Amino acid sequence: MKQKSPSSELQTELSWEEAISRYLEDHPDYFQHYPEILSRLVLSHEHGGKAVSLIERQVRVLREQSQALQRQLRELVNNARENDILSGRLHRFATAMIGCTSLDDKLDTTYDLLRQEFKLDAVVILLQGKPVQGGRPELVPEDDKRLNSLFEQFNSGKPIVGGKFDDSLMSYLFGGRAAEIRSVALIPLGEKHPRGILGLGTSDPHRFHSGMGTVFLTRLGELLTHSLARHQE
Repeated sequence: MKQKSPSSELQTELSWEEAISRYLEDHPDYFQHYPEILSRLVLSHEHGGKAVSLIERQVRVLREQSQALQRQLRELVNNARENDILSGRLHRFATAMIGCTSLDDKLDTTYDLLRQEFKLDAVVILLQGKPVQGGRPELVPEDDKRLNSLFEQFNSGKPIVGGKFDDSLMSYLFGGRAAEIRSVALIPLGEKHPRGILGLGTSDPHRFHSGMGTVFLTRLGELLTHSLARHQE
């Protein structure tokens, strides 16, 4: 007579366990028909080994699931509120841009709104253009190597967010305020071929980070790009 190997017995045992599990899943009312079995089932406590009834375990599992769902719901509500606030800020920014006619008005309005509405410590705009002596400092020559090297980093057309960049870049962007800035968002002004950069800086090291979403930053860049387009022709 051929003896079963331990591995085959284990496979048989596991298959029975799986069969029972699937049967109970397909017949969730099983214990209603056989309450005497339910009353005899006990499970070890997760902390301390004390035996508890199946109903107690079910109550505990359901309570934990309820708490997890409540946490997820709070996160969703908080995210929805934050998105609503950001949408309102973008709407006010777009409305303000419509009311501006000159380049000076648009740049000054952008600085004021972003600092106030988005609670930023530093805002910088760099645009490819024809610098004029005594004119706007935001306009830089098209052959500016530092600006062109930044354009090359936007290979995906998405904003770059994170902590502080190297000191030379921080000084190039934020000048004397570079030491105060702890996190940065760089937004290309132009999707495929940027002609400018919007830099946002804050002293909060957690404000901009690599794991954050960039949808609203992208939309902000698009609004500013279209608003400034007629002044860069």
